[in-house]
Amino acid sequence: MGKEEKHKKKVDDLEETIEFLEACLVGYIDTFSQPSNGYIENGKLPHFTIPYGNGLSNPAKWIKKLDDGQVTGYSVEDDPHDLPHICEIYITPKYTADPAETLPHWLHKTLQGPAPGYTALLDAVKSTDDWGLQANIMWYRDLDKRVIHYKAQLDCTYSKLKSAIITWGQCRGRLECARISEQVSHLAGEPMHMPTNKHA
Repeated sequence: MGKEEKHKKKVDDLEETIEFLEACLVGYIDTFSQPSNGYIENGKLPHFTIPYGNGLSNPAKWIKKLDDGQVTGYSVEDDPHDLPHICEIYITPKYTADPAETLPHWLHKTLQGPAPGYTALLDAVKSTDDWGLQANIMWYRDLDKRVIHYKAQLDCTYSKLKSAIITWGQCRGRLECARISEQVSHLAGEPMHMPTNKHA
């Protein structure tokens, strides 16, 4: 094979490689021009932005609601191999001239009550397609359970503390009745020394 033929073959090989890489790139771009499994185009959370450095951020392009009330998303700067970004979502306040009312008793009881009533409430909220409202309903119930749990722990700790204080007072009273201060009065005012191990 002559020099020109070798050069031509080398050029042809490089062109084939370039065409292959371009095809891969097009396929790669097309892959993320459509949402990944379970993701939708973000038309719900305009406040969901994803930082990309230097204090700058991009709005999330694709979003997916998780079962725990959080949301994952990708920006236009991300690719299918990047890990999704996660954020918490909140209710969008509805400001009016009238002040917001407190939760009615029946709703408060439903949020704290048995599973069937709570499930019916959650299903009704899901039908509104308000992700923030659904997330906050779930968080309220979870936080309510935590408050009850921590309060029970505090009550138990307080009970143990109260019992220890009573026992401590009784122990002190027995020492006083034994007139221990008279038996060791020679130690009063003497500096206390750490005991030494004579067998060391």
